[in-house]
Amino acid sequence: MYIHGGGDSRLSRPAETHGVRVIGVDRCGARVRGRDLRSCAAELVAVVDELGIERFGVVGWSAGGPHALALAALAPERVDRISLVASMPPPDLMRHVHRDVRSVSRLARISPRLATRPLERWGRQPVPQLTDGEHTAAYQAGRTDSFRDGGAWLAQELAYLSRPWGFELADVRAPVAVWWGKNDVVTRPPIAQAYLERLPHAELHLVDDGHQVLFSRWREILADAAPRTRP
Repeated sequence: MYIHGGGDSRLSRPAETHGVRVIGVDRCGARVRGRDLRSCAAELVAVVDELGIERFGVVGWSAGGPHALALAALAPERVDRISLVASMPPPDLMRHVHRDVRSVSRLARISPRLATRPLERWGRQPVPQLTDGEHTAAYQAGRTDSFRDGGAWLAQELAYLSRPWGFELADVRAPVAVWWGKNDVVTRPPIAQAYLERLPHAELHLVDDGHQVLFSRWREILADAAPRTRP
């Protein structure tokens, strides 16, 4: 399962699947009243139930990272492995995210309505150019799709991500591959180190890259998340 970032959609993932079945699920679109990490995890379980999938791996990128961890903590019998990629941090580590993200998150905590317009302005900006044109196009498609119904969904999400999550990282029993770019200025590397210390079964992959590490390391990230063959 691919869980996209904030200001993205399922379309933002690279097209290649390298022999892995990838299920992308959107959180963007119209705002879902009352949604939080726990209810979103329940929604994701309902998706795999509908598809008849018992166990699966998860890739959680950026704001999708906490959603991947919530899913693993709240449905441990379903999640085999996780690739946590440049993830948003727990609330006590928000000082390590970019100042613009901190600022709009503070607005969202006061009132998601206050944060909606700044987020929509940001959503109209072009995405960073990646070394691969196809990946840049996928990233832009995800960004455009993300704001098709406005930015209220993302404002709501930033509000609940910067409050207590409703589960403990110690409850994540699945192995976690923590993928991070040394040059990430959106979610800085100290966040990766904190995850390594707080998650029971985590391994760090720190590479020469920025926040868009998902695109340059997609093959390896998928391989880390893919469930292992059972005897």
